[in-house]
Amino acid sequence: MAQTYPIEHSVPQIGLIVRFEGLWTGYDGPDVLRDVGFQVAAGEVAVLSGPTAAGKTSLLHVMRLALPPRQGDATVLGEDITRLSERRRARLKRQVGYIGEEPTFVEDWSVFDNVALPLRVAKRKPAEYEPDVRELLAFVGLEDAAGEPAGHLSFAERRRVAIARALAGKPDLILADEPGAGLNLDGAMRVFRLIAEMRRIGAGIVIATQSPEFADGIEATHWHIEDGRVSRGEHDGGYASAPDYDETGYTAEDEQGEYPDYYGDDDAENYR
Repeated sequence: MAQTYPIEHSVPQIGLIVRFEGLWTGYDGPDVLRDVGFQVAAGEVAVLSGPTAAGKTSLLHVMRLALPPRQGDATVLGEDITRLSERRRARLKRQVGYIGEEPTFVEDWSVFDNVALPLRVAKRKPAEYEPDVRELLAFVGLEDAAGEPAGHLSFAERRRVAIARALAGKPDLILADEPGAGLNLDGAMRVFRLIAEMRRIGAGIVIATQSPEFADGIEATHWHIEDGRVSRGEHDGGYASAPDYDETGYTAEDEQGEYPDYYGDDDAENYR
C-alpha cells in the first residue's frame, strides 16, 4: 500500500473553491453546458457522473480555464474567471492540478522527470524538488520505477504517475477526467482513493466519471450531468452531502512574480 505523502501546505480559508451559477458555454457551435449550477468547497470531493458526451469534460475544462464561459457567474479559487488578466489567468492555472483521461508524457523521459515537469516549468532547481518528487512517487506506489522511461509503464501505472504529476505543484483544485477508465474495479477504486486523499490538505477535488461506483467508500458529494445540465445526485454508499455555502469564502494568499501557463498534460505535449 502506498504511503501517505506528507505535504506541507497552507490550507486556504474554508469556502467555495468553485462556484458556477447560470453557466452557459460551448466550443465553436451551440452551447454544450446549459444553465449549470455547481460548487465544490475546500476539502471536498465532488463526483460528477454522467453518460458519454454529457458535458463532464467540458465542465472540467471550464474549471481549468481551458473553456471560457459565455454567460453566467463563474468563480474558481476566489477569482471571477470571466474577468482575468493574462497574468492572473496564468497564476490561477498553476493552482489547478489536472489528470486527463489519457495522460500524456514525454515517453523517453524517466518517470521521475515526468512527475517533475511542472516544477521544471516553474523554474525550480532539481536539488529543491527531488525529495518532493520521490515522496510523490512513493505515495502512488511507484518509487522503484523512478528511473524507468515513461514509455515502459503499464496503463494502470500511467494513471498513477499522472496523479503524482498533478500533485507536484501542490494545487488547491484537483480535476480528474475518467481516472478509472480502462482499469478493473480494484484498480479504479485505488486510483479514486489516491486522488480523494488530497482532500486532507484542503484541496477541492472534482472527479468526472461514467462509473460512480468506483467512488464507493469515499466521502463525496454526488452530482449528475446529462445533456449539458447538472443536478445534485442521490447519495448512496460512500456518498455524503457537502456543507452549503451562500457565497465564495475562498481566499488565496497573494503571490509575487510571473507564473508559467501549466495545467497538466498540455506541457508534456509541448515537450515532445
